[in-house]
Amino acid sequence: MANFREIAAKTLSLSDLMAGREKMMTEDLIGQTVTCIEFDFATINDKGTEKTFPVLIFAEYPNHYYTGGTLLNKMCQAWAAEYDGDIAAASAALSDEGGVKIRFSAGKTKSGNNLTNIDVL
Repeated sequence: MANFREIAAKTLSLSDLMAGREKMMTEDLIGQTVTCIEFDFATINDKGTEKTFPVLIFAEYPNHYYTGGTLLNKMCQAWAAEYDGDIAAASAALSDEGGVKIRFSAGKTKSGNNLTNIDVL
């Protein structure tokens, strides 16, 4: 028998990692150290321009996902590149190795705008 709820949730998610999980906001992570154990990418069409962003899962919050910005996108793109672009293989290897600890902190640009610092520990 088909599980229509599960099928709908998976179909409407931009990434399989999002399905059945609640979204975390940056504010939830400021000042925290978390362990990234899985990642994927999602693409949206924003006013005619395709934008790709990373979707991350943290060991400390297995029922949540986080959509990263520029810095985390660069990090995840580099991980995938190490596996010839095979995102699933890179994510599995990351998980097998126990993940990577990162710390989120609030910062400011030179012009005074807010930004989020990401430190790899």
